[in-house]
Amino acid sequence: MNLTLTITGRRCDLALHPVSAKTVDRIKELGRKFYTKKYIHWWRNGNTSTCGMKIDDECVIKVDLDGQPAPMDSTGIADSAVLLRRRHYLDSKARYLALLGYDDEYCHMNWTWKDVDSFDPERFHFFVHRWDRILGATDFLILDDVRYNGRFADEQDWGGSCGFSLVDPTVIDLDAVRREVAVESVPELAMQAPEHVPANTSAAIMPMMPETPLTIAVDGANATGTYGCTSCNLPIRMDLRIKDGTVEAAGGTSEGCEYSKQCLTALSSLVEGKSVDECAYLTHEDLRKHLPKLPGSLYCDVFTVGALKIALRNWERKAA
Repeated sequence: MNLTLTITGRRCDLALHPVSAKTVDRIKELGRKFYTKKYIHWWRNGNTSTCGMKIDDECVIKVDLDGQPAPMDSTGIADSAVLLRRRHYLDSKARYLALLGYDDEYCHMNWTWKDVDSFDPERFHFFVHRWDRILGATDFLILDDVRYNGRFADEQDWGGSCGFSLVDPTVIDLDAVRREVAVESVPELAMQAPEHVPANTSAAIMPMMPETPLTIAVDGANATGTYGCTSCNLPIRMDLRIKDGTVEAAGGTSEGCEYSKQCLTALSSLVEGKSVDECAYLTHEDLRKHLPKLPGSLYCDVFTVGALKIALRNWERKAA
């Protein structure tokens, strides 16, 4: 028998690189243009990347035996996750890490094992990385490989890509991570943490603090998508009313910072009157042209567009 595992959802390709203070200044100076320099090859060719499928409520996991569906309980995949802390960086003299890559490429990945004698879902072994600590998100899990009955897949491929948006290059202060780890290990050290790095704050770049949630109501919404914003640690929801393939009305809710509210407001206006196909090709760079300010350390625009893409995908599923 041939056994195939298929995961459909968001593909991630994220990397961490130790960088000097000079490179930190370069990132701040160039922003997204940082990718256009030689650093794109540095990111791609490095050995610090994690490439795989994001395991969340939006992904769909299926198993086939010779083309026939087989039972699969995917709830245990998260149990395989290991916390990504890059311990060798924490123990090194490095001060900063640069986060590069993308986490929103909608596609599917297949793993196929040939000549399988029998099927038992308990024989799957999932290699899952937990990026919570780095991205400041809850349950940010990336599955990069799978074994079945002790074997890696005979074939692995991916396809159906709808494109992706590179995240803004982000600088992570390793000293902040070290303080957080110390507080976790010795709780009483929380009293010694600097005021600007609260003990319960992620080591990622500090976002603007959330205020009153913004809600843009959409009567008769028939498509909804939610994307967890790793800048604010709060969700962004996009609501759409689609009729005859056109977005008649758009809105949603932002529970996070002022920038995320600007993103939701601007994107809601931008997509109204556009066809579903036009909306599917929008990127956060298209959104940024309609925003009054662009904070370099936040990328709520990426996640707001992500919520839009999820809403469109959910609408297409229902229409199908």
